Amino acid sequence: MLKLLWQHSIFVRAARSVRYLASRSKISLSALFLGATSGISVASRVTIGPRSRLKAAETGAIIVKAGVWISSDVEIETEGTVTIGDGTTVQRRCTINGTVSLGKECILAPNVFISSGTHPFRADPLLSIREQERRIASGLLHFREMDRPITIGDDCWFGANVVVCPGVVIGNSCVIGANSVVTRDLLAGGVYAGVPAKKIGDRS
Repeated sequence: MLKLLWQHSIFVRAARSVRYLASRSKISLSALFLGATSGISVASRVTIGPRSRLKAAETGAIIVKAGVWISSDVEIETEGTVTIGDGTTVQRRCTINGTVSLGKECILAPNVFISSGTHPFRADPLLSIREQERRIASGLLHFREMDRPITIGDDCWFGANVVVCPGVVIGNSCVIGANSVVTRDLLAGGVYAGVPAKKIGDRS
């Protein structure tokens, strides 16, 4: 509890913001770095907006590369590794969870949701979802695909409210229309939309 209070303290946040000024990065005083903060790496010329939360578990790492712009109320949480490539922009209220590699110069519109994990419901279908989660957490059940990494290429644009499901690979230069749900791999250079997302054209 004391550690959490210290991480939230204005003194820690102010010192962090001043420290990053040397690398021309701007970290809002209300942005929070939580958990194993030594696993959170922020490069030069990065902006992290108000009330955004970056949380790394003891086994986790969050790597924010040069020139990344993260807006307000963004949540990034991982027990694996989240990497955000050079020059990518992440708009307000986006969520990135799990093991995610996001390429260079991507654009995420507001409310994009990307997660490499999901609630277990097939580990033992006779049990409730909550009970399956409890048994997995205690080691009584094993769910080999709890974390299915997501890989997103360079120069992709995701419209508002896009959802990217576990295990998906998205090629370079894809455009994904607003409100789409990506459930399978997408080939480079395509324009996709729908639930589930399907190809509706090419960028070229």
